[in-house]
Amino acid sequence: MFAATTSAALVAAFTPVMDGLRAREYGRSELRVRHFKSLSATAALATGVALRYKLDGQELERVGITYVLHKADTRWKIAVMIIHDIDEAK
Repeated sequence: MFAATTSAALVAAFTPVMDGLRAREYGRSELRVRHFKSLSATAALATGVALRYKLDGQELERVGITYVLHKADTRWKIAVMIIHDIDEAK
């Protein structure tokens, strides 16, 4: 768990993750939202499955993911990201 208070902190945290995925021939991700709930005018909860694909298009893996979103000005931003088992992503 970590708080990314700057863009540089976010890059530093995700660089090893992305390097590990690329070493496994990662090409792209796709999000399938299973549940979305507006909590207020500026907060929302989205839960789903992130499908990760290899460069050749074969599925690499699936992970459950939940986002808490915050609307700042006119843009939605990820406030919290939780990666979990898919069974929990209902």
